[in-house]
Amino acid sequence: MATHRPKRSEWHQVEDGTWARTLGERGYRVRLFQKRKGGVFYRAVYVPGTNGCSRRALSTTERAEAERLARQLLAVLLQGPPAQRPGGPVIAPAVAASPSDATAITLEVLWERYARECEAFLDNEPQTRADAAKSIRLLMAVFGRTRDVRTLSPRDLAHYAQRRRTGGIRYHASGADRRGDRSKPEVKVTRPMRQTAVHRDLVTLRTMLRWARTVYTPTGARWLDTDPLDGLQFARERSPRRPVSSEARYQATRAAIQQLAAGETRPRYRMRWVRLELALFLARHTGRRRGAIAGVRWEDCDFVQNEITWRAEYDKKRVEWVTPMPEAVMRELRQFQPRLGSASGFMFPSKRHPSGHIPGDMLTRWLRDAERRAGLPKLKGGLWHPYRRQWASERMHFPIKAVADAGGWRDVATLMKCYQQTDEATLRAVMENASPLPASVPWAAPPLVLSPAT
Repeated sequence: MATHRPKRSEWHQVEDGTWARTLGERGYRVRLFQKRKGGVFYRAVYVPGTNGCSRRALSTTERAEAERLARQLLAVLLQGPPAQRPGGPVIAPAVAASPSDATAITLEVLWERYARECEAFLDNEPQTRADAAKSIRLLMAVFGRTRDVRTLSPRDLAHYAQRRRTGGIRYHASGADRRGDRSKPEVKVTRPMRQTAVHRDLVTLRTMLRWARTVYTPTGARWLDTDPLDGLQFARERSPRRPVSSEARYQATRAAIQQLAAGETRPRYRMRWVRLELALFLARHTGRRRGAIAGVRWEDCDFVQNEITWRAEYDKKRVEWVTPMPEAVMRELRQFQPRLGSASGFMFPSKRHPSGHIPGDMLTRWLRDAERRAGLPKLKGGLWHPYRRQWASERMHFPIKAVADAGGWRDVATLMKCYQQTDEATLRAVMENASPLPASVPWAAPPLVLSPAT
């Protein structure tokens, strides 16, 4: 029987059990190989015009990761000869577009038009729009405001990712970054960030480019004829930070808030701590996002049917939810009304805008202040979301669709991937409480019967 002989462009094993593969075309190739079975992968690169071949360890034993790194390097090589030989750095600085190019679509012009005309962007929450604006300011600080977006290449993205992870990018802060304090410097410097921040910035850029392709000029042509980032996949954080709160942390934080309220003599600040306790109570027992909690009204709470209505205008996905609540939770929620002296309107009204509610980041500052005064270490990677993950993780034994509807998730995959986290006790129970498989009859080959020769 004929056997398939793999090509060198496919993953194949050599005689000693190591894996190897070659990527690229004639003249520009990246070879992946192992020196020992199960060991780390190495890459070997030969570029015309250089002396010899460059080899370097990739510090990974996974084929998928080695292939990703090799394809990233190959994309840089195909852009043209690097400034240095392959053994050194292959990331070159971005090249600014020529100001004389009248047809150039600069990064600044694209952003201004996108922020003014894109309906999907304008429908986002103010904080989401502010985060996108900051990402674009960082991109313009690295690439330049006059950079033609059509000239962006994988090498530019790799250069930006390196700068973002290293830190030290100087950019002009907006009014939101300075929080109205004009004494703060207008120019800020970024600190080293993880891959999650890089991915968020590049996704914002790609979203703008895809939107530009849907815009037509008066002549009927597309404003942006081609997407320079089409087909590229941005690397994600391999070990994302998704902390989960605990009941002990909730009780300690709530006790500290109650002590702060009891010891405060000024009514204004005492009401602030009571409202923070109310927000923490809702986050713990409803699993809702910070923005939805900040926009809830007392009229949204039905103390007869024991239901809470979460309005679409304050929901991240613009969906209205009606959630049945336990009677004990609604009874304790009603006890906050005499403490706050209100039974109608927003639970968290704004003093500056009486007809509106306080912004969500104000709740964040209050909670951070309360945890600091309580002596609780900050959870790396979240402040309000750990309570949302705790709520979702405690309900892993319920049907996933029911948990999503109760907590306000439209995508059950996101709920399972980013919010429901297994703890050590659950993992130990899985390992210790296994049920043995039923006994089966071992398979035996049938007896060989030789027929007499004819």
